[in-house]
Amino acid sequence: MTLRVIELFSGIGAPRKALTNLGIEHTSTCVEIDPYAHASYEAIHGPTVNLGDIRQVQSLDKADLWTYGFPCQDLSVAGHRKGMEEGSGTRSSLLWEVGRLLRDAVERERESRRRW
Repeated sequence: MTLRVIELFSGIGAPRKALTNLGIEHTSTCVEIDPYAHASYEAIHGPTVNLGDIRQVQSLDKADLWTYGFPCQDLSVAGHRKGMEEGSGTRSSLLWEVGRLLRDAVERERESRRRW
């Protein structure tokens, strides 16, 4: 069985590297806005579909595993503790996008089960 993975805020793909190191067969789709991070990702893992800016992603395909970290700069002193309040526009508030996508995935799964 091949594990289907979606990496949100994928960066250079540390979770994917862990799966590779563990010998777990997988396919990955990533969501990464930073072109330099994605270029590094592809240098390490090879060509990979990148959905880009998480704010522009309407929904995600089914997956067996979602991974994510999130930009936490705005929680630190260096980031002036701007915070992560939903709708604040800070980098750290992008975490709320993960919740939006998870809720969408759950609702779509419920809808598909109702059809049965």
